[in-house]
Amino acid sequence: MKPEFVKYLQQDSILIVDGETKKKLLDDIIAHACTRCTMDEDQIREAIWKRERMMTTGVGKGLALPHIRINGFPSPLVIVAVCRKPAADYKKLDDEPVTLAVFFAADERDPEAYLRLLGSISSRLKEDGVIAKIHEAGEDRKKIFDILAAE
Repeated sequence: MKPEFVKYLQQDSILIVDGETKKKLLDDIIAHACTRCTMDEDQIREAIWKRERMMTTGVGKGLALPHIRINGFPSPLVIVAVCRKPAADYKKLDDEPVTLAVFFAADERDPEAYLRLLGSISSRLKEDGVIAKIHEAGEDRKKIFDILAAE
């Protein structure tokens, strides 16, 4: 069975970004998120940075999972950002710079769906070699999508 989060992911929601800094990485994600939903850019930006102030979403091994819950968010949204250059200033649980960020957003009124989405993303990315395969795919969005969607 395909991971649950894949039903909210499209190939055009796989971004190849410069990365370099946490701000630049999150700005690229925010800009794209605004094209994929009806929420205002300021709302998304405020929610992301509020979440980051609570605790970093850099989970280690080059991975960040920025995520937000907004009341009335229309439909879950997943965006994958592969960094050309690591975001070394992204606080994380280890010393590795962030090279891959998977952003997701959902309605705060449905915490169960939100947790299923988080679990689905986390489970897929914890599988041996998945993150390495994504980086090996380079800038080929279809390959990256296929890697994430594999059963």
